Amino acid sequence: MKYSVFIFLSVFILQKAFSQKAPNAYDNEGKRHGLWKVFFEGTNQPKFEGNFEHGQEVGKFSFYKKGFPEHPSAVMNFEKDKDSIQVTYFTQKGEPISTGKMVDKKREGKWVYYHQSSLDTMMTEEYKHDKLNGLQKTFFRNGQVTEETMYNNDLKDGKSFVYSEGGTLLQKLNFREGELQGPAEYYNAKGEKIIEGQYNKDRKTGTWYYFENGEVKKEKEY
Repeated sequence: MKYSVFIFLSVFILQKAFSQKAPNAYDNEGKRHGLWKVFFEGTNQPKFEGNFEHGQEVGKFSFYKKGFPEHPSAVMNFEKDKDSIQVTYFTQKGEPISTGKMVDKKREGKWVYYHQSSLDTMMTEEYKHDKLNGLQKTFFRNGQVTEETMYNNDLKDGKSFVYSEGGTLLQKLNFREGELQGPAEYYNAKGEKIIEGQYNKDRKTGTWYYFENGEVKKEKEY
């Protein structure tokens, strides 16, 4: 009797174990299904791991750089039946570098970049089809904005402001298709205007004014 019970339990446990999905499996149509964990060739270091549902990535996927198995170099979160992916890149120590959204493997929308060994924001950018489009902002570690520049199609295009760590405006510039174009103003650390003039395709043009104590001390023609 005891022997029969032992046999029954053993068979039951084996059946249950085999009924669970093994890693790196396929569905009836030959599509990846369930947990997948792929290793770099000839090693036991994972290359990536994550779950598939009938060939589609779903949920969290971790990707590793060869020779650095401790932390993933990138983590991607896939939403079922959506073409957008939330991505975070990491240093070899597991510290975040940047995070944002990708659509068809191209950056889209707002991306955030971090200061080294910190979760403090270093820069924010806006992307459209993997190209800079919109406002780019960079920050000092204290959170103060250091630069604000508009971009269009990966080129500086529009207004650009540069600030000191204390928040004082140092430069007010204008760009068109990546070149300085239009009025430009420069200030000292006290916020006093020191230079004013115009650019035309990255070149100074017209009359430039140089100030001291709020008064024009010098003029120069270009």
